[in-house]
Amino acid sequence: MKVLQLCHRLPYPPSDGGSIAMHQITEGLLNQGISVKVLALSPTLLETSSKHIDDNYVKQTGFESVSIDTQVKYIPALVNLFSSKSYNIERFHSKRMEETIKDVLLRDHFDIIQLEGLYLTPYIPLIRSLSGSPILFRSHNIEHFIWLRLARASRHPFKKMYLQFLATRLKKYEDNIIHEVDGLVAISDIDKQFFIDRGFTGPSIVIPAGMPELTVHDKELSRENKSVFHLGSMDWRPNQEGVIWFLKKVWPLVIAEMPDLKFYLAGKRMPENFHQYANQHVVVVGEVDNAIEFLLTKNVMVVPLLSGGGMRVKIIEGMAASKVIVSTTIGAEGIGCKHGDHIYLADRPEDMARYILHCIDHPEEAEQIGKQAREFVQRHYSLERIIKKLIKFYRGFYSN
Repeated sequence: MKVLQLCHRLPYPPSDGGSIAMHQITEGLLNQGISVKVLALSPTLLETSSKHIDDNYVKQTGFESVSIDTQVKYIPALVNLFSSKSYNIERFHSKRMEETIKDVLLRDHFDIIQLEGLYLTPYIPLIRSLSGSPILFRSHNIEHFIWLRLARASRHPFKKMYLQFLATRLKKYEDNIIHEVDGLVAISDIDKQFFIDRGFTGPSIVIPAGMPELTVHDKELSRENKSVFHLGSMDWRPNQEGVIWFLKKVWPLVIAEMPDLKFYLAGKRMPENFHQYANQHVVVVGEVDNAIEFLLTKNVMVVPLLSGGGMRVKIIEGMAASKVIVSTTIGAEGIGCKHGDHIYLADRPEDMARYILHCIDHPEEAEQIGKQAREFVQRHYSLERIIKKLIKFYRGFYSN
């Protein structure tokens, strides 16, 4: 079997939730003897240059990428107001990508063509004109949920109105585009049900992000017990919004009770304005060299998301590392973990602060929650099991 995997951003190196979710599919299929060709968009100001991608990865996947500028621009955004198209989607359409897809499909045949995320769907008509292979849509998020929640959280009237406008356009697009694909590979039950409710009757399956393999270290790693941390891509608007809420609403309540605690803010592409929050209680780390090592040397993980969709891969990664995690309900959506057994869930600042302090004050209980979290992801998110399930789903398109 040969699979063409189209990605909306570089899936390698797998250093954040989105890239991990895509790379796990690639790696898992390769490990099961499936041939995979990876073709990715590369947003120029967001991604590591494709020139730095490992040669072995390029050889295994026949990797190709197309640079694209996806920045929001004032004039195109204004012009888009007078069209019926979604500006969020238009930003990911590229003539160069069309030419590359055409070249790939004309020189090779694929049994399955998988689109990683909504932003690859504008290329469906071109793919259909060149290939009769099944097109599968892997839903990473219900994208309009993100923009709708951002709109609801905004206090600026014009910004709120514009975000609502974008969310409405994006929802209409999501409602319609699902009927243009042959199968749905959802990252969570919530995503799958959303599209079923929109009338999708084709084959569908839930394939979550799998439990990552933790790097084995030769050196001893000591944990800083009086530490709280956040780890995630900081160019993603829901992460920015959630961290600001946490720093302004939650963290002051924590420090008032326990002034010797430190909060470590880590993640790729840290916006410059976040450095203003650095002080004796807040360490703005930025990108870390080794995410697993960072996880293992810190104590309480926080995921203060107020908007978003799909599934937070970093929570799976944290659970795999036996971390005790305090998250909002939205942050833990789609994972199936249970409050008080595998994670602590809190949506009000005072509740999140209380659980953080509880974890520090009751280390044995926190350790037990972390242990149960690891056992939970071992049971439900085994990568080998997930990939075998996906391959069986692929084969179903040829069973007749």
